[in-house]
Order: sequence, then C-alpha cells, then structure tokens
Amino acid sequence: MSQKVTTRVSGFIGEIVISNPERKNAMSMEMWWQLRLAAEEMRANDYVRVVVVHGTNATFVAGADITEFRAMRQNGSSGLEYDRNTEDALSALVQIPKPTIAAIEGFCIGGGVSIAVACDFQIADAEAKFQIPAARLGISYPLGSLRRLVNLIGAANTKRMIFTAARLDAAEALSLGLISEIVPGSLDARVEELARQLGENAPLSILATKRLVASIALANDDLKDLGEELFELTLASTDYAEALNAFDEQRKPNFQGR
Repeated sequence: MSQKVTTRVSGFIGEIVISNPERKNAMSMEMWWQLRLAAEEMRANDYVRVVVVHGTNATFVAGADITEFRAMRQNGSSGLEYDRNTEDALSALVQIPKPTIAAIEGFCIGGGVSIAVACDFQIADAEAKFQIPAARLGISYPLGSLRRLVNLIGAANTKRMIFTAARLDAAEALSLGLISEIVPGSLDARVEELARQLGENAPLSILATKRLVASIALANDDLKDLGEELFELTLASTDYAEALNAFDEQRKPNFQGR
C-alpha cells in the first residue's frame, strides 16, 4: 500500500513518516487513522524523548485527499464523522507528552498545515509552500485546527490565510509566525540538531510546560456545537458541490454564496 503513515526510532528520536507519493502525501482517511496510531505509539514509547513528523519525496503533506470528499464528506453527518476522525489524529499528535517537530519540505497545504500546527515546532526549508484552500473548496476549516492556528498566528493572520486561500512561500509563513525557522541548507541536519538539544533537557520540565501552555491556550467557552453547525452548513451548500465539480473538471469554481 503506497498510502501509509509509519514510525521509526533512532536513539531517543522518534519519527512519524507520511507517504502517499502519487498524491504528494495527501492524507486519505486511512492515513488519518494511521497517524493517530503512530502518535499513540510515540506517546507510549518510554525511550522516545523527541518526535519528528515529516513527509517523503521532499514534500510534507499536500492536504487531505480531495478524491475521497464525495464519498466521505457528502453531507453533514458523514462530513462531521470525517472531521472527527481527522481531529482524533491531530489531538493524538498534540497530546504526545514530548517535544514534537514538523520538518516541512515542499507542499504544506490544508491538512498539512493542520498537522504542522499540531506540533510544537515548525521548521521549513526555503522551498516550502503553505496554503489553506478551505474557501476554494466551499468548506469550513475544522474547529480544532482553527483554534490551534489562531493560537499560533493570531486571529488576523488566520483570517488572511483562510479568506484569501493564498499560497505563501517560506518567508511569508515565517513573517506570519506559521513557522519558527527557515533552514537554507540541510533541513535534516538542523532538525536532528534541535531534536538532540531538546532531548538532552529534563522531560518532566518539558511535559509540565507543554501541558500548562496548552491549558492556557484553550478558550473557556465550548465552541464544539457552533463549529459543527457551521460545518454542516457548508457541506449542505451548492458551493461545496460546485467546488467538487470544479476539482473534477480542473476548472475554477463559480461560487454563489448558497
């Protein structure tokens, strides 16, 4: 199976490797499930002190696999189930009680941004490209991913990314705070250097800080019901159907706002 998420461990550094080479590492539903299992495996491995998430073939993740949307996001109930499964994987990544690093090469689009933002550090090479195309697909960006993005880059920059659906280069992503560092040379060497630096520090100190920062970032009010209501609204729209048809026909969608 070419679509897969795997793990490997070298010393105290664990890796989560995302691979779907035919679709630039786009995430199928099966791969989201595998990502959750991989994150849980890294969480349970007492020998792992730092986790690196990366793609294969000089690409991070080019979004969710849009070819599955008709079958798996065709209406409110199936769409919510799809996004709940996706959020389960992202939450499992967030809940790893060790430092996590997203090593970003090439495309980091849509769901790829969600995966990167679920990590503690986002480090990119100079050729990386970032985009959230939700407004081009006629869907609502999921609440969990939206909350984490706002916490990282702020409300204004989040709206800029999603409203415009513009593709950003690494320098623009750095200016927004979406990534913390651009590596002009070997990304692997820099990620390993950072991983070793983090792994040499006290795990319980890092765990305490990670949990407290996560608690501070959470909003006090429960937005789950509102998020699901708005998500169902977008999936029931003619604009969503038009976006899927435009994708199939390789043309620009004609949105009507209904």
